Amino acid sequence: MNAPRAIALCQCFSGALEFQAGHWDMAEAALKDSINLYQELSAASGEALAWQRLGVVQTARGQLDEAMVSFNEGVVAAERATMRAHCLARLYASMTRNRLLANELKAAEQYLDLGLAMGRRHGNCSTCDALLLPAAVSVRLSQGAFEAAEEFCQQLEKAADEYGSRTWVVMARQTRGELAGALGEYEEALAYYTEAYEGFQATGYDYEAARCLEAIAQIRQKRTGAAEAEMARQARLEAEQIFERLTASKP
Repeated sequence: MNAPRAIALCQCFSGALEFQAGHWDMAEAALKDSINLYQELSAASGEALAWQRLGVVQTARGQLDEAMVSFNEGVVAAERATMRAHCLARLYASMTRNRLLANELKAAEQYLDLGLAMGRRHGNCSTCDALLLPAAVSVRLSQGAFEAAEEFCQQLEKAADEYGSRTWVVMARQTRGELAGALGEYEEALAYYTEAYEGFQATGYDYEAARCLEAIAQIRQKRTGAAEAEMARQARLEAEQIFERLTASKP
């Protein structure tokens, strides 16, 4: 077809879809191909987003340092991109999540602040918010800032409703579960996480479904009784089987 820009775009979307479907080797290959094509075209916006998506795959696999290299390459590309604000907001969101998984809370706070500042300067984007706001809730919970976490939850729910995406609604439920669990509201947390698990499972997003199962197991472990212990064991076993199949790092 001799249409490298179209091929680069298709490979970038293919990488994102293969990641969601659990085909992570194929996702990495597609995204690296997309990056190379965008670099040949000097198409900085596409390159930056492909680097961001590659870093997300690497983060899920537990390759946290490699992912940060990819994210930083994305930042370099984003600085010369026509969609600079959108690219940087998504990169900072992914970098925040990466540093949370690395237990580098100070760095996570710094990347979150950069992402939030980008939104304030250039106007909020629903797609960028869907990536940034769940990480914002996690950061605020790590700080014990429950009221701020609640505000971010509400913003995410509003963005999900406005965009009309079932996946975003499920993400909002997952984030609600995280907040409820941190507040010790275990019944509510289990309900939110169960709804999120079922939603992710229905769309074939097994990685996020497994993360919900792991959260359910952790909550049930905090409750008393043999039945709770057995349900926690079953949820964790199912999550571990999914993580192993995906070659994912346990969160």
